Amino acid sequence: MCRDETGNPQRRGFTLIELLVVIAIIAVLIALLLPAVQAAREAARRAQCVNNLKQIGLAAANYESANGSLPPAMLFNGGNLGFSSFVRLCPFLEQNAIYNVANFSLAYFYPDNWTVAGTGFATLFCPSDPSAFRSNPMEYGPPTFMQFHNHYSGNVGPCDAFGAVWGPGGATDDPLISNYARGAIIPGGKVTIASITDGTSNTMMYSENGHGVFSTSTQGFIHQWNVGEPTDWCLETRFPPNWGRHYSDPANDPSNSALTSWAPLNGMSFHSGGINAAFCDGSVRFLKDSIDSWVVPPPQVNGMPQGAVPAPAAVPPASSDYGFLIGAGAKVGVYQKLSTRNGGEVVSSDQY
Repeated sequence: MCRDETGNPQRRGFTLIELLVVIAIIAVLIALLLPAVQAAREAARRAQCVNNLKQIGLAAANYESANGSLPPAMLFNGGNLGFSSFVRLCPFLEQNAIYNVANFSLAYFYPDNWTVAGTGFATLFCPSDPSAFRSNPMEYGPPTFMQFHNHYSGNVGPCDAFGAVWGPGGATDDPLISNYARGAIIPGGKVTIASITDGTSNTMMYSENGHGVFSTSTQGFIHQWNVGEPTDWCLETRFPPNWGRHYSDPANDPSNSALTSWAPLNGMSFHSGGINAAFCDGSVRFLKDSIDSWVVPPPQVNGMPQGAVPAPAAVPPASSDYGFLIGAGAKVGVYQKLSTRNGGEVVSSDQY
């Protein structure tokens, strides 16, 4: 050991340069490890999202066994808009208490049903979505009551079709809707497993809606888990997965009106490269953003695929929007084929 002139041993410490080198090495190691940690966390969150959709799909299958059809996207209650399919699925998701509180003879917005809105549960939320487990003041009642939201929506088909028949007692379900709402979870319901002639493994049931993508102000009145409005329960395949996250058309749509019109109804997620989807056979699969889809030419704010024409208007006393019809020979993408229950298409798993 070295000694100084007095004979005492010298104590040598770190120099400033050595300390900075050590700090730099630690910073590099953290930088290398952080993406791996984040990837592991996202893998766990994505696995939980898959499990949520699996539970929803199995619940819908059990509902069909008990009631003879898949849960309706909504039914009119007391002449007014009723609950979404999730409320009807509650007994099959171990949420009997919520189901027992719901008054199915009244519309969702009646005071008797405000408690339902503010009672959320984990199966509704994708943990990758930053808005998960959050509630906000109710939009249709006193702000002292809270509203939870769903991160999954039912598949109504290539385009949303929604409407009602009006009579002395108010609104009832339009029986023609099922001709235009070609998916598995549609207004009025009555979709049986037997009616899914494209095959249960080729027909989507529920998928992700990307609730947290939207601004805080918009989040308040879309994807309300108990509500029967289309912007709350509907998933259409008008646009490919995550279209709303990449849309830009400054020449034809400088105010991004297309997002306001269509994004809440189309599939989005916080998983890199695609969305998870539950199919009618109980399986959950990942659909890539690059999945084959038809073309919606500019201006996309019109929402009309190439070769499509507006569906005929409803005949009074019906008041309905039947969406659009696809002309003969028009391209129908794999994504759209997976959203129809009886389109007659054949889709192999290697196409998505």
